[in-house]
Amino acid sequence: MAGLFDKISKAATDAAVMAGNKAGELMEVGKLKSKISSEKQDIGLAMKEIGEYYFSLFEKGKVEDETVKTLCERIKASYAEIADLEKQIQLAKDEYDAKAGRDSVE
Repeated sequence: MAGLFDKISKAATDAAVMAGNKAGELMEVGKLKSKISSEKQDIGLAMKEIGEYYFSLFEKGKVEDETVKTLCERIKASYAEIADLEKQIQLAKDEYDAKAGRDSVE
């Protein structure tokens, strides 16, 4: 009977050790994945800064690369569209306020 108890005890101990090892592995992998995510965020921020830098050069007429010019033109068009949509929003608010008999409120 003692032999059976020893076998069960050893199996339980081995399972606990394996579970502990797996938990340690998962923790280490999680830490590394978190570091990867942080690095990807840093890359994204740097790319954004590059884009903002090139767009400022474009606005100053200092960009010669046609691909960059084309992309900057798309951005410029989007800014114009946003400005137009914001005007439409204000007009809609003003119209609503006029129908309600109120002064415009932003």
